[in-house]
Amino acid sequence: MRNKPTKIKIFSKLTKKFPNIFGELNKDLNMVDIIQLKSKRNTVYEVRSTKPLKNLPQNFILKIFKNQNGNKEVAILKNLKKQNISVPLILLYEDPYLILEKINGENLCDFINQNLLGKQELSEVSDLIRKQLKMSIKLLAQWFAELHHKNIIKHKEVQKIIVLNKGDTQLRDFIINFSNNRIYGLDFENAYEGNYLEDLSWVCCSLIDTNPGIFELSEPSHKIQLINVFLKEYFTINNEFLFSFQTFAELLIENLNIIIKRRGLGMGNLNKNEIINKIITKNGL
Repeated sequence: MRNKPTKIKIFSKLTKKFPNIFGELNKDLNMVDIIQLKSKRNTVYEVRSTKPLKNLPQNFILKIFKNQNGNKEVAILKNLKKQNISVPLILLYEDPYLILEKINGENLCDFINQNLLGKQELSEVSDLIRKQLKMSIKLLAQWFAELHHKNIIKHKEVQKIIVLNKGDTQLRDFIINFSNNRIYGLDFENAYEGNYLEDLSWVCCSLIDTNPGIFELSEPSHKIQLINVFLKEYFTINNEFLFSFQTFAELLIENLNIIIKRRGLGMGNLNKNEIINKIITKNGL
């Protein structure tokens, strides 16, 4: 979005919140550009300036909360940063305005799906792309393994380890930077305490519900193969966490049925046993 009235409205409000930083900017809004990004709950912009602003880089992310979750997300981001988990740095915050560093890289959802579009098997893509796809999924598994391991809430029973879950997890919430082989997690306002399999099931749901996936292909073999890579890497790292295939599969199918209702696909609920058998057959689980 490069709408001048929108820029005027946004930066006039930012000037009131942060006068020392944005005060000079209102004299020449032509030096700044704003691009609206996808967000379900809040308004998010990438801001690009032709010259550095005071105490800010030329490119940054502006998130404007429409709810009361700003303080929660800021607290979580600060804690994860202290734990050396790859998340954006907070540059400024005063509710409802959160200004974050712009993470360079490629959106993980776009990278995976653009390279698998028109394919059904991982073997159909080039060796280089196949290697990058598997590496990106392993990096994602490593990111979650670290998040969960460093944020264990309860550990009385091995089968019921409670961790900080990212919450409402989607592939679109991650940026991959191939120059340093790092995955960065975004959007933590829905984080909550729960069983680690809940996060993992949403990751896998996002893998197979995005195009090309289960709603486009009768058997998205490439996505199911990537699920296997993801789970294997996660439990290799967090080997003290137990994997219950039955619990995972039930959570995955519940999530897919939520997606069906959310999208208004009108296709009825997925058959749990049929999906479980496909995953078992493809991956030897």
